[in-house]
Amino acid sequence: MNTRCHSGQRLGVRREGCPVASSSGIVIGQVKKLLHGRQSVAERTIEPHMVDPEEARLCTAIEAAGQAIDVERNHLIGAGIKDPLMILDMHRMLISDPELLAKSRARIRNDCINAEWALRQELDAIQLIFEQIEDEYLRNRSDDIEHAGRRIFDHLKDNPAKLNEKSNEQPYSSRKGETPLIYVGDDFSVSDVVSMWRCGVAGIITELGGADAHNIIVARGIGLSAMVGATGILADIEDGDILILDAEQDVWILNPSQAEQTAYVKFKAAISSSKKGLQTFACKPSLSADGHELKLMANIEFLEELDMAEDTGIDGIGLYRSEFLFINEPTIPDEQYQYEQYAKLVRRMNGKPVTMRLLDIGGDRPWLYSDLAGHDYGGANPALGLRGVRLLLRNPELLKTQLNAMIRAADEGPVRILSPMVTNIEEMETLRELAEQCQAQLGVTEPIPLGAMIEVPAAALIAREMATVSDFFSIGSNDLMQYALAADRNDEEVADLYQPDHGAVLQLIKLTASAAKTAGIPVSICGELAANPEWTATFLNLDMEYLSMSSSNILSIRRHLSRQVYKPMLQ
Repeated sequence: MNTRCHSGQRLGVRREGCPVASSSGIVIGQVKKLLHGRQSVAERTIEPHMVDPEEARLCTAIEAAGQAIDVERNHLIGAGIKDPLMILDMHRMLISDPELLAKSRARIRNDCINAEWALRQELDAIQLIFEQIEDEYLRNRSDDIEHAGRRIFDHLKDNPAKLNEKSNEQPYSSRKGETPLIYVGDDFSVSDVVSMWRCGVAGIITELGGADAHNIIVARGIGLSAMVGATGILADIEDGDILILDAEQDVWILNPSQAEQTAYVKFKAAISSSKKGLQTFACKPSLSADGHELKLMANIEFLEELDMAEDTGIDGIGLYRSEFLFINEPTIPDEQYQYEQYAKLVRRMNGKPVTMRLLDIGGDRPWLYSDLAGHDYGGANPALGLRGVRLLLRNPELLKTQLNAMIRAADEGPVRILSPMVTNIEEMETLRELAEQCQAQLGVTEPIPLGAMIEVPAAALIAREMATVSDFFSIGSNDLMQYALAADRNDEEVADLYQPDHGAVLQLIKLTASAAKTAGIPVSICGELAANPEWTATFLNLDMEYLSMSSSNILSIRRHLSRQVYKPMLQ
C-alpha cells in the first residue's frame, strides 16, 4: 500500500494490486461511515410546502411503531412469555420520547429535509451520547436505540411521501451540485446494497469481502460503483471527507488534491467515451466472428435491474435469484404474491426465456433460515449446510408454493425452473415428482423444463447420470470454484487461492458440458466466469447455450465474442 500526505489534509491513501474486488465506475464523493447495524436512509431536501405533510408522516410512523409494540407485548403476555417484555418496554419508551419527535420535527422544518433523514440524524445524536458513557451496560444500550429507530423507519417505508400533484415532481429534490455520497462500512449485506442503491447512494466501500462475494456481484448487476476488502479504511476516514472511489482500478484515494480530482474528472470522461463505443453492440445478435450464436443473458435479482438489462439487448434472463423476493419482504411471500412478481418479470421479457432459480437460502441468512427451517441454524459452515434444494425438500409445502407460482407465471412466457445445490439424482427425481404434482393440480399439460444447477463438484462428477433426470444444466461457476478449490469466495485471506485458471475448474466444466452434449440437453454458465473475456472462447467452443452475467458486462462480452472463431472442443 502506498501512502502520501497532502498539504493541510489528513493522510491520503491508495490501495493498489491488493485482493480487493470491485464493480466499475468512478465516484468523487463525500464519505459517510455506516457501521454494522446502522440503517441507511434516503437523504433528500424537500420544498417548503411539503414540510407539514412530512412532519405528519413522521408522527404517523411513530404512532404506528408504538402500536405495533403494544400488539407484540399483549401477544407475549397472553402466551405467558415474560423475558422479552423488558426489551419491548424499552423500545416503547424510546419511540414515545417526546424529545425524539420534537427534535426530529425541528430538523424537518429548519433544514427542509425528509422525515427519514431527520430521524436518522437525531438517532445518531442520541447514540453518540450513549457511546460516550463510561458505564458499559448503558453504553451498550446504543443498539436498543437503533433497533427502536428501525421500527419507525419500517413504518415510514410503509407510508412513502406522495408526489407533488401540481408539479408531478418528487417532493425530495436534491440540492443543485450536491456532492455524491459514498457509504463506507465493515460489511454490507445484499439487501443493504440494494437499499443504498435505491436511496441514491453513489458508491460503497467495505473492509470485508472477497472476490466474488454476493454483495459485490449484486453491485455489478445494478451498476453501483463498489469496492470490497478495503482493509483499514474505517480507521483513516471521517464523515464528510472527500474520497475518490476508483472501481475501475481497485483504488481509493482519501482527501485527494485538486490536481488529482481534476485528473479523475478527465479519466471519468474518457471511460464514458469508451463505453459509448460499446453501445454499437446494444440490441445486436450475440454471434462469433463466423456467425456461431452464444446467447448472452442477465442475472437478475429484482425488476429495477431490467431497465439497464433491456437497454443492452439481453437475450433473456439466465438466472433469476428468487431468494431476493423473500429477503426483501417482512413475511414469507404467499403463492399469489410470488406469482404476481414472477409474472411481471416474464411479461417484461416479451417472449424471451426466463430461468428462475428456486429459493437458495442457508445459514448465511440466519433470520430467513429460521423462518423457513423452523429453527435457528446450528451448523459451523453455512456453505456446506442445509441450504438450497436440501432445505426445500425438507419443507415441501414451501417448495410447492413456489413451484405453483412459477408454473402459473409460465402462462406469460417461456419459463425454466432451476434447482440449486443439487448433489445427487434422488434430489432431482423427488423435485420432479413434486413439480409434476403441482402441474397436474393446476391443470397444466405442457411440462415446464426443470434443470439442475451444477455448483457442487459431486454433481459435475456424476453429470452423465444427472443428465438423465434433468432437462438442462446451468453451471454455477462461483460456488463450483469455491467448493472445488476449498477457498471461501467471501474470505479475502484466501482470495489468492480462488483462481479461475486452476485446471480443476476447467475439468469440471468440461465434464458437465460433455455429459449435456451426450444427453442432448442444453448447458449454460452463470456467475462471474461468464463475464470473464478470457473464458468466452472456451465457452463458445464447449457449445454452451448461453452465458448469464451481470447486465453491465453484456456489451463488452458481446464485442469480445464477435472477434472469436468457433473451434469445437467436444466430439
